[in-house]
Amino acid sequence: MGTAASELAQSLPMGLAGAPLAAVESMSRAEVVEWLLAAALLVIGASLALRPRVWIRAFAAVASHPLTPLLGGLYALLVGLVIVVLHNLWVADLRVLVTILGWLAVASGVTMLLAPEVYMMVLRRIPLTTRLVAIRGVVRMVLGGAILSYLLTHAG
Repeated sequence: MGTAASELAQSLPMGLAGAPLAAVESMSRAEVVEWLLAAALLVIGASLALRPRVWIRAFAAVASHPLTPLLGGLYALLVGLVIVVLHNLWVADLRVLVTILGWLAVASGVTMLLAPEVYMMVLRRIPLTTRLVAIRGVVRMVLGGAILSYLLTHAG
């Protein structure tokens, strides 16, 4: 992390500027992306797995809204670009999963922004059963757990 992060850490009370920020400062950009993605996959996955009915209602509410591909595309493209710019690692270990997920997010964002009708057609065809939504959540938790496990076993 740059001097701005160091200055911020020094200006915060000790309890807020403790080990977590110091740990982040010692990480590479790729490691920060890996930690963030692992956390997001675990939390979003748990939400999907534990609250599938809430997600089904949310999906149904946005499935026909014209802003869905625009907002979804902006979000997916931004997240994907951050991942691939900071973590474009084509290596023979689990870190490549982060890179692949980043490129998939970029492709998804581009599709939503440039071919929204294709995205909406696909969105409408996705089965919305509680079981399938929960399974999607479990898959995300497995991916997040795999990344987290890699991080914990390969800590510098």
